[in-house]
Amino acid sequence: MDGQYPSQMPPLDAFYPNVPPPMYPPEPFPPRLHHLQTVSMESLGAYSDYEDPNNPTPPQGQGQARSRRRPQGSEHIKHRRTRSGCYTCRQRRVKCDETHPICERCRKGKRECAYPGETPSSSTSRPSRTSSKSKGSLGSTPSTSEDESNVDAKPWLPAIPDDEEDAEEDEPQSGTSEHRAFSTIVPTVRSKNTSPIVERSSRAARETSRAQTNRNASKHSVKSSISQNSRWSKLGKDVKSYLKYHRDSMSHHHYGFKYDAGDFLKTTFLEIALNDDSEALLYGIVAFAAYHHALTHQDDIISRFLSYYNRSINLLQQSLTKKRHSVATLLTILQLATIEEFLGDWTNLLGHQRAAHQILTDLFTPQTIMQDETRRRIISWYIRFDLFAASMAGTETNLDREWFAACAEFYTLQAQERPEDLGAKFEEFFSTSRLLATDSTLLFAAKKKGTLSDEAFGKEVDSINAQIMRFGSILETVYNRPENFVAISSQAPVPSEGDITDFRDPQFLYGGELFTMNFILIDFWAIDLMFKYQLVTAQYPLPPTSLAAIALKKCKMFEAVEHYDQGPPGALLGCQASLGIASLFLPKDKKHTDWCRRKFALIEQKGYIYPAALRQHMSELWAIDVNHWWLPNDEGYPRVVRSIRDFVQYRASMPKDAQTSDVRDISNILKALNLSEDSNFPDDLKSTGSDVFDPSLDPSMNWGSSPEHGLP
Repeated sequence: MDGQYPSQMPPLDAFYPNVPPPMYPPEPFPPRLHHLQTVSMESLGAYSDYEDPNNPTPPQGQGQARSRRRPQGSEHIKHRRTRSGCYTCRQRRVKCDETHPICERCRKGKRECAYPGETPSSSTSRPSRTSSKSKGSLGSTPSTSEDESNVDAKPWLPAIPDDEEDAEEDEPQSGTSEHRAFSTIVPTVRSKNTSPIVERSSRAARETSRAQTNRNASKHSVKSSISQNSRWSKLGKDVKSYLKYHRDSMSHHHYGFKYDAGDFLKTTFLEIALNDDSEALLYGIVAFAAYHHALTHQDDIISRFLSYYNRSINLLQQSLTKKRHSVATLLTILQLATIEEFLGDWTNLLGHQRAAHQILTDLFTPQTIMQDETRRRIISWYIRFDLFAASMAGTETNLDREWFAACAEFYTLQAQERPEDLGAKFEEFFSTSRLLATDSTLLFAAKKKGTLSDEAFGKEVDSINAQIMRFGSILETVYNRPENFVAISSQAPVPSEGDITDFRDPQFLYGGELFTMNFILIDFWAIDLMFKYQLVTAQYPLPPTSLAAIALKKCKMFEAVEHYDQGPPGALLGCQASLGIASLFLPKDKKHTDWCRRKFALIEQKGYIYPAALRQHMSELWAIDVNHWWLPNDEGYPRVVRSIRDFVQYRASMPKDAQTSDVRDISNILKALNLSEDSNFPDDLKSTGSDVFDPSLDPSMNWGSSPEHGLP
């Protein structure tokens, strides 16, 4: 599972009372997440005026579609596709001229006009937050919200098709006959159909089917969509180049995502970023693209990445204090949190995560979060960080269980509505895994706090263990046919004494449209491993499967993905969390230790920097000093990775007093690190467009380490 690391206790044979526990946050981490300094409550109070950008309410009398007659003999006029038009025009299925802030059609018709990521101009009531918490009840049915005003909100509206696309058939859905319902795996998924959440989820799942099909069928037009946006011509050449790099050369795995339905990160995500009020998000995306470009091309000049990142932070700080918060604000914080994760700065990562939680629960409820694809991507993104934080601290998740249950219910019903759609099955598998991980986390947190009797704890352990066994049996057999597996690359290393797994097994790695199953399995094995490990720490009888055997399966999948040359870009980054967990349960001999050191170095070479606390712990665990670098004599230690590490270390060492923590001068940072401020643009990106570079990117901009620090 994403970010699922062991909590507070190391393996039984590797306990060191004087060092941090495995994957534990670096000092000065407080003992509990709620002590972190993030957005002030005064600043967050502005969220109460939020208006839902995904559900603009038509003026009185315009809620129903009008019936229009065409004169006899006239031909139906087909509109060209618009991906960045306002919601009202898209809902009415008419051409939008994309004039900001109000398009011409909405101005003439005096209609509500809102663009993706923006807040509508007229006030609407925000969804109320749920008042009851379900953390203490592991099997309870999620409660409904008292405010039902957003129950009938429309899902994300499909784009208007082109003339050319009308002539094409929709992309056929991937099919399989092995549809299996998960009603016997997770208690809340088998809730009665009279549940308000299930009713709304079922309706949303049905409404999503056609919209998702349209989105998938139009992927060929994605490349031209961002350049058709009205803001495109106003962007600098450098910004355009990195946006195109993000779209063409990166995948969802670069974000740590295991799956991205409908290519959200390449479509809607970029559409929202190109809105006038989403500049902070735009530069956050550009910064992340510049980061990965530097790593891929071994460009040790990271000043461009730092400049974009700094600009995004400053713009977010300004937006947090000047206006109401929107979906774009939330996406910006999640983007910045992802950057902090890749930098290995978990202190700032959890600061962002706390801020995202506050905004998320203020804008949405479990009943409204699943109503369109943008919201569903947001909740999946946030859940990834929530489980990451809970597993590190050994505490409960910040979100109540009903949020996880609502996701699982929605995707289970969607899979039932579309039994031949592989994407629906993948979403069901992932959401079921996340709910199992949540139940396990809540169970052991309750045990730790002493709020659960030994008898109740034993019953819950047996129940979750049975669910894990049933779910695992389904995952490992549902597509287990010889034709679904692929061989690894012929360029893979030949068998050697250094191998710890038989990753060349031709009946192990899924290929083609089933490639996502590899990440579903590696996620599930992480949950199984963590559950059994936590049973050991709770001195509960361990099931017969050993922890080392599960860890070796995860290592086998890691190497199989590494040496498969037909996967999407950055696929190995989707396996990095599994490496961190598995390494703690492998034998501590030289063979296994050397294997782990090589793989940790490989992940850092790809841009995922591990925190200093982890390197310190692994040094103690292996009795080998890897604090400086994973391999001896700086083998495979790229200069760009050194620059990134130096930056993170220097930022962490800077004073934290009130006078110096809020504003920093990036020029001084670059000078202290001996990094060049040369703005020479990468050669492979120079051919993009003919515009001048963005003059607003000045390396002397003020630097803030986190947008949540120093707000009024």
